[in-house]
Amino acid sequence: MQKLYHTKRLILAALDPSAAPMVLDYLLRNREDFEQYEPLKEDSFYTLVRQEKVLDAEKTLFERGQGVRYYIFEASDPDTIIGNVSFAHTEGPVCTIGYRIDKDHRRLGIGYEAVSLLLSELLDADGPSLIEADIYPGNNASVTFASKLGFRPSETSKFMGRELIRYVMFNPEK
Repeated sequence: MQKLYHTKRLILAALDPSAAPMVLDYLLRNREDFEQYEPLKEDSFYTLVRQEKVLDAEKTLFERGQGVRYYIFEASDPDTIIGNVSFAHTEGPVCTIGYRIDKDHRRLGIGYEAVSLLLSELLDADGPSLIEADIYPGNNASVTFASKLGFRPSETSKFMGRELIRYVMFNPEK
């Protein structure tokens, strides 16, 4: 996968630690909303120092071909993050996807446009056989989104004491 993608409306970019202020702004704007459907994070997560470390770790994963997080920007506003899509374990037969969209940019097709593009890049003959998305019950918007992309429910599990429903998509090229 590349480091940068463009659509007519969006820029999708894997970032380095210099972008930590933008990432922190995005996370702080959406903290209350994101924490409804994610494990709770300590206050120290929401600091510039921590986000620099996170971005450095993401850069290393990308360089090793093990994973990537793309931050989403509107082409008309390349200084404000409005979402992100991540893939973990991209080098193996099973890959995990995660995604978030800024609370003020939902239901505009941004997530679908971004994830569809990235899935088409990932799901080639060399890509993983299976992609998994773990979704908390009650996150109806995420369930609808994953289903629209072609994911189907598979099993339930627990993470940090909270139940998850695993949605899966098989690689049609394999």
